[in-house]
Amino acid sequence: MLALFLLLAGAWAGALFGVDYVPFGRADLAWVDSAQMSGTQVAETDGLLVPPLRAWAGPAGPKGAWLFGLSGARISTTVQTAEARQHSSRAALRLSADHRRYLRERAVETPLPYLSGGVYGVVPFASEQADGASKSDTKAMKKQADQDRARIGALGIRLGGGGEVQWKNGLVLGFSTALLLHRAQSTDEQTRTVSTVLRPEGALTLAIAL
Repeated sequence: MLALFLLLAGAWAGALFGVDYVPFGRADLAWVDSAQMSGTQVAETDGLLVPPLRAWAGPAGPKGAWLFGLSGARISTTVQTAEARQHSSRAALRLSADHRRYLRERAVETPLPYLSGGVYGVVPFASEQADGASKSDTKAMKKQADQDRARIGALGIRLGGGGEVQWKNGLVLGFSTALLLHRAQSTDEQTRTVSTVLRPEGALTLAIAL
């Protein structure tokens, strides 16, 4: 992975390493107050997987850049009694890729507007284990893990733009705004519910150009 990144960076003659700061707002409070959380604590909209500071990196050229992000979250609980041991785990891995297209050739100490688009996916993990569990208990635990795995998994698309300024020392300061389309689902024994959320998102960007 690192070798591929260095190869791409060499081919594009540069690289960007940065973070986006997305502040907590009234929409997030409304989301929590309306009980829209997944119940697993590690899904895209639960807060652990996607923190306010979001790191990314990628190769950059005179007119464009490919920026990749990776984050993860895991919650594991083990209950040990004299008779048995029970283990529960929920985790998620988030992969993202964005392309930034500059409207003018990159240069230092010059405002650089750009258009951007990208995708992300959340890979879910869930498991339930208990020593000496009966067949019915094992089936129920598997069903619960399957349902939580479905709640954690998600896909998303983002389209937007922004602007930045790069100084001679390589420091880059900018902003971005985008429209996000997020798709997730939940399941139980008889129903499957698919949820789609379309919302705006703004961020302040701090990066280092190499």
